[in-house]
Amino acid sequence: MVILMLAAAGILVGISYLMLDILSGMVVTPKTPVRENSAQGELVIPIDWGEVDSMQVSANGRFLAYIERGAGQGQTTLKVAKIGEDNPVVFNQEIRGSTLAWLGSSGYLVYEDGGDIYRLDIEEGTQLNLTGAEGYDDDPIPSIDGEYILWTKSPPQAGAGEPEFWTMRSDGSEQEPLAPEADLPAWAPESIELLSRRDKTTTTEDQAGMHFIQRSRPDRSGWDFYTEGEGAVMYIWWPGQEDIYYVSQLYNEEQDEVKGVLFKVDAEDPFEQKKVASTQGLGDDDQYYVFYPSRGGQRLAYVGEKGLEVLDVEERVIDRFTALKAAVPLAWNEAMGDIFYVGPEGIYKVFLEEGQS
Repeated sequence: MVILMLAAAGILVGISYLMLDILSGMVVTPKTPVRENSAQGELVIPIDWGEVDSMQVSANGRFLAYIERGAGQGQTTLKVAKIGEDNPVVFNQEIRGSTLAWLGSSGYLVYEDGGDIYRLDIEEGTQLNLTGAEGYDDDPIPSIDGEYILWTKSPPQAGAGEPEFWTMRSDGSEQEPLAPEADLPAWAPESIELLSRRDKTTTTEDQAGMHFIQRSRPDRSGWDFYTEGEGAVMYIWWPGQEDIYYVSQLYNEEQDEVKGVLFKVDAEDPFEQKKVASTQGLGDDDQYYVFYPSRGGQRLAYVGEKGLEVLDVEERVIDRFTALKAAVPLAWNEAMGDIFYVGPEGIYKVFLEEGQS
């Protein structure tokens, strides 16, 4: 009898707290500790004019590739620098594109140029056009192991159709359409499955602006519903087979603030979601922030309203670099424990921790 009464009391307390949340509009989010870090950045590549569109360090930590826009007579230039050298730039070529990425742990770099996807062998200095067909090909995103490349293919003429996601092997073979283009594509760690964001606006006031996560598989055409996101989904991250995360915005009416919240999704039951971390460094503009995960899948970096922050998912702690005038893009160098960022005079790096393999 006592046990039943205690159980009933627990249920009533749970209902009371649930009603309190509903009535007050209060959103319960985890309080993630912040470590204020006053580390100073080191200028490694001066840039007198122009902007950096895309930047990434090779997996072995030897090369930094970046796209500089607006240098010289307004051209866009792909550059590859050898990290730690006095005269670091070892490759310099004018292109018409804005995105690049290293292929897994290989020495190959993929990038867009004039509506085609190219692969550069940085050691040999040779290049290969991977697409070179009708249509406009851009935004290459390699799979985590570097075996496949996702890219966006648009029709050659405006109004001839909608952009699509296509996949191919890293040598350009097996080119296949996968699904309509979507926001925030995220590769699965061990297959060519993808997740992405879908926004749905309804006519009912209580469901306006619903946010979903959808899934695409190579053996099926298009997207399948995966799960519903809580709040505006800002980023999707799939670092491990059972580790699916997304960053969302939640508004706390009682405290009148918006927080960026990291959710972990149960891969077996995607509707089971857990809030694992939160930050006040992310404001209410869900189109502004760009996120940069480490290759090891432990940390997530971004530049928010309070500056550069690095969220350690395993330790559940945020390192906030208060002394840096950091801007995106960011680039991890996990071989040396550094992260590169764009600053007032060029590209900088700041030391994070002891090097890791």
